[in-house]
Amino acid sequence: EEEEEEKEAELQPDRESPGPSKKRPEEESTPKQTRSAFEFTRQAFTRGKSHTVVCSLCKRDGHLKKDCPEDFKKVELEPLPPMTPEFLRVLSSVCGRCYTDFSPNDLEQDVKESILQDLETFVRKQFSGARLRLFGSSKNGFGFRLSDLDICMVLEGRDNLHNLDCTNIIKGLARHLKKHPALRNILPITTAKVPIVKFFHRIAGLEGDISLYNTLGLHNTHLLATYAAIDTRVKALCYAIKVFAKTCDIGDASRGSLSSYAYTLMVLFFLQQRNPPVIPVLQEMYDGKKPKVLIDGWNVYFHDDLKTLPSVWPEYGKNTETVGELWLGLLRFYTEDFDFKEHVVCIRQHARLTTFNKQWTSKYIVIEDPFDLNHNLGAGLSRKMTNFIMKAFINGRRLFGTPVKMQLPIAPSAMEYFFDAEVLTGGECAPNDRCCRICGKIGHYMKDCPMRKKGRHRRDSENVQDSGEEGKDPVRPKNEPWRKRDPAETRCCFLCGSTSHIKRDCQLNRVPVGFQKGNKMERFAPPTAAQAKNLREKEKQGSTPQEEKRGRKQQNVILSPQAGSLACRNVTRPGHKNSPVE
Repeated sequence: EEEEEEKEAELQPDRESPGPSKKRPEEESTPKQTRSAFEFTRQAFTRGKSHTVVCSLCKRDGHLKKDCPEDFKKVELEPLPPMTPEFLRVLSSVCGRCYTDFSPNDLEQDVKESILQDLETFVRKQFSGARLRLFGSSKNGFGFRLSDLDICMVLEGRDNLHNLDCTNIIKGLARHLKKHPALRNILPITTAKVPIVKFFHRIAGLEGDISLYNTLGLHNTHLLATYAAIDTRVKALCYAIKVFAKTCDIGDASRGSLSSYAYTLMVLFFLQQRNPPVIPVLQEMYDGKKPKVLIDGWNVYFHDDLKTLPSVWPEYGKNTETVGELWLGLLRFYTEDFDFKEHVVCIRQHARLTTFNKQWTSKYIVIEDPFDLNHNLGAGLSRKMTNFIMKAFINGRRLFGTPVKMQLPIAPSAMEYFFDAEVLTGGECAPNDRCCRICGKIGHYMKDCPMRKKGRHRRDSENVQDSGEEGKDPVRPKNEPWRKRDPAETRCCFLCGSTSHIKRDCQLNRVPVGFQKGNKMERFAPPTAAQAKNLREKEKQGSTPQEEKRGRKQQNVILSPQAGSLACRNVTRPGHKNSPVE
């Protein structure tokens, strides 16, 4: 230390000793100026620390989305073992069972038609020129049992919405439908691209919506129904992929995934690209110049004469593959061959359409509507949902493409073996980061959720009714003081006068509950005096209406997708004859 001090003294010979010294007057008056320097470097601001990097796909830290090991593009596809004829027969039977278990029967179709006629008669009381038509899954040949009712409303003498006040028409229609005794939960939606009124038919137990001038949907339904009628394998494959999507929870566009309509287009596109093709491209079948049938500015022409199809399509009947071979080929096509980043799923032309030509390069899964060419059915997919869907297809390729050594009948069922959500999704749940936390659907924030508003309205009405002190009777004469409600006081049914039940549980209340419970289409009628007397005598004998109701209540069996059915099956009592609604 002494040596260092000596060196410093040598380097600074002019430094004065620390003794006291007198400063000049000029030095005392002028302040000493110093110069500062600032360095804008990462080290200066962060002191060597860095923020945590979190992947937006897997939510783990340490890497970015582009380097995520769970990205489906980084999953290496394992080569599939040789396929056996026995296993292909099993795949064909599984696809066939999807169709037989989930397709609606003729009775349900008759019920929907009768509901349509009833609604049209009722709506025409308010809108004299209204016409209602079914479209969507109820008419295109690919609908499930108890699927929603999609109804299109048009007015006679008008071909389009020009000069029509859609908002007032939808609101007026909703007000009028609230008077219908069989409808509940009427909700008008006027801000959608196609204005609709949603409702619930309590007698049939079906949800539905009435849209205004959705004429493109009518032609779309006709196109899909025509494709379904060309070959029986089309329906089997479409039902199989819809069961696959519902099992993996990737078949609901309102929750951020793809719609069943999008999966149907994927099946049709695959069958058109097969060599030889299973179905033709109906929109390319014409002589000379392509005909024009314009609806809302789009050409909806396609060849719908199936009687002449064998003569105008040279490839008719050349593809003889089984349903099992086609199903496995579909899974391999979308995981091995088809490049979603480069090409578009397009059924209106046989040549491959690129995403660059459509200028749809921001999304990974691109599916073009066959008529509305500006509509991309995969536009609502997030990166996480896209990754989840493609991983489900990869797992399905491995599951359906690997012949098992054991005999499948040993397992509970082939449907349970193949449509296992744990295997197809890897035990993960579908992403719901874009969904409302109340209703689970996309398109609005939690503060704007209609379910929240409905619950708040219900609570407000309950608070108004129970605004008095807790445990006291809020209904009292003006001058009567508050009194405690006597626990011995019992409510009575105002239909029959009995004190053992209320109107909701009364046998005389014949309002049906739902389609799956097998009740008839009966409206409530006030009981006669003889009926009320009869019922009171039965109760005196010790048989309460609730016990009799439980005794003859039908058993409602709901099979899961793994068991091969998503629909309700009713076990009715012997000798009971079903009505058309049942």
